[in-house]
Amino acid sequence: MSEPDTLNVRVTTQGMTVRYEYELRAGGPVGDSAPLEMEYVAEVDPGLVRDCRARIDQALTRAAAGEPGPGPGPAKELANWGRLLHKQLFPRVQGGVAELVSRLHASSGPLLIRTNEQEVPWELLHDGADFLGLQHDLGRRLLARRPVVGGRGIGRVARALIVGDTLGDLPSAREEVARVAAWLGDRGIECTVLLGQEATQLDVLAELASEETPYDLFHFCGHVATGSGTTGLMMHDRQLLGEVALQTLSSRGAPPVAFINGCASAGEGTVAGMCVSFMVLGAKTVVGTRTDVADEGAWQFAAEFYGRLLAGVPAGTAVRTARTALRDRPDAAWASFVLYGDPAAGIAGNVTPGSPRPPEPPEDDPTTALAPDAQELMRRVHAACADRRGVASVDLLRGLLGEADIRQRIEESIGPRTMEALDRVIDQVLSRDSGPDGGSGPDGNSIPDHDGSIRSDTVNRVFADAATRAAADGRSTVTTADITEAFVAVGGGVASRLLELCGVPLARLLPDSDTDNGDERLQMDDLSRGAVGIVRLANLLADTRGEVIGTYTLLLAFGAMGSEVLQRALHEQGAAGELAFRKLSGMLTPRRRDLSPRVHDVLDRARRHSAAGHASAGLVGEAAILLALLQDEESSARELMRRSGVDPDLLIRSLGRDR
Repeated sequence: MSEPDTLNVRVTTQGMTVRYEYELRAGGPVGDSAPLEMEYVAEVDPGLVRDCRARIDQALTRAAAGEPGPGPGPAKELANWGRLLHKQLFPRVQGGVAELVSRLHASSGPLLIRTNEQEVPWELLHDGADFLGLQHDLGRRLLARRPVVGGRGIGRVARALIVGDTLGDLPSAREEVARVAAWLGDRGIECTVLLGQEATQLDVLAELASEETPYDLFHFCGHVATGSGTTGLMMHDRQLLGEVALQTLSSRGAPPVAFINGCASAGEGTVAGMCVSFMVLGAKTVVGTRTDVADEGAWQFAAEFYGRLLAGVPAGTAVRTARTALRDRPDAAWASFVLYGDPAAGIAGNVTPGSPRPPEPPEDDPTTALAPDAQELMRRVHAACADRRGVASVDLLRGLLGEADIRQRIEESIGPRTMEALDRVIDQVLSRDSGPDGGSGPDGNSIPDHDGSIRSDTVNRVFADAATRAAADGRSTVTTADITEAFVAVGGGVASRLLELCGVPLARLLPDSDTDNGDERLQMDDLSRGAVGIVRLANLLADTRGEVIGTYTLLLAFGAMGSEVLQRALHEQGAAGELAFRKLSGMLTPRRRDLSPRVHDVLDRARRHSAAGHASAGLVGEAAILLALLQDEESSARELMRRSGVDPDLLIRSLGRDR
């Protein structure tokens, strides 16, 4: 089982401002190793957050109603407010938050936001490139201060309960119920429909609490109301089906999948919403709406989402793909839907005869639909991982690197020595792992391959995407080119991190005609070691500002690196030159608040060890800091070395000899 990247966000009040504490944990196989831990803090104006959220909701409400807005259209209006809110929540002037933004932008897998607040529309934050909800397979998980039911696992969807138009005043909701029931029924799912007077609180609860034939999916479209401090789904008798009433389900749990199409049903604001209530009662994947959604947009989103979820696609991918499919609609329906739950979670898949939706990933024998070149590729992959009985993204990467044209492109980009290093890293990772994508066994979405081996979730997604590409091109067989393009499109899983480690953009796997030459790594073989370090620092500084490297940033990097060449040249201009160098070299010196407590501890231990060892001139050297950093068993630095194929303890011994 693999975990998604997780952004932990804890919000606390600090006088007139609010303190946002961020911690980014890199995803990976459960139990494989301690996750990377990065701590960041930002002071945020709560009024500005509330106002931005209100403007976003107003834009969505106007778009759904077909009313003109004050700006150039809902898409640009949402982007403007999303950018402003993103800058407020991730201020580049505070601490290392700019680094967090860069790491989030580089994240290629599913992203879970785990938080104690409900006000921020995380999906609609805009980092200058795009909305987070369109860049990431994004899900939310709220920290609950009450017992949470474990619930049932997400298996095949066999039964669905569909409830809507409970007061008889929403003909559009009644139509949505009919369309959803017909759509699911065509795919072999048994549907129970409750409309109008049939949808009383007691009757709906009785259906949900059924012990003999439990429901796997619950779909509601209608009124969501608040009364006496309780939020609930409005039933026919005007009683609210809220969390207290849903406690009836605590022994078995709520249906694993829930879709709540109702005003404010995603629980924005101070009142716990119905999506949270279903999560507390054990639901695993819950989709809700921020605001009212136009009728046709709501139906299209539901069809897109269900089509992919039932095909075995993870929930986060299903939601993001549905958003993308609806992005050009003038009603901005895509922007109102929110996913609660693990974005990497999915179901085993359903048989959907005659479905016009995206094809399901191959379930038994993927080679039956493979062209000869792709069959040869997969034969190599299976032969190389036969002893581990699992096919992970890294196995597939190694197979793709065995293709002459792909290998040539990569080697021309990074050079033969780095290419050899990449091969060694891949071999070391695979030699340690005993299951797909580095786990001790298959993850929850893995399915058997034709020879009994297990394919990881990433590999499943690659084949599903490759099959879709082939079908769109009118072909019945998948080629190696389809697999390569799909591998890049789904993000490459764990394998993409190995490529990044060696300076290879994932898109470099594609032919030159399919890539932007600007993505090629800058050749720096002819630069000195010091010059390389300066250019790399300039790149980091520019990236945190969302800019390209300019002359100002390059000069700033010279100063930050303490360039002796620059210092000597400025010294010749007397006091003015010396003052200029002190300013340049001190501009990037961090404040104490910019460092996490763990980094403070590392520097303190390095100073103590250097003092005990009588360091020359009383200075703390690089070796002392590296030793203190790596000797911390819980530090993310050790984990980074392990993921790079390096033994941290051997590195510590080597550094000890250099002191």
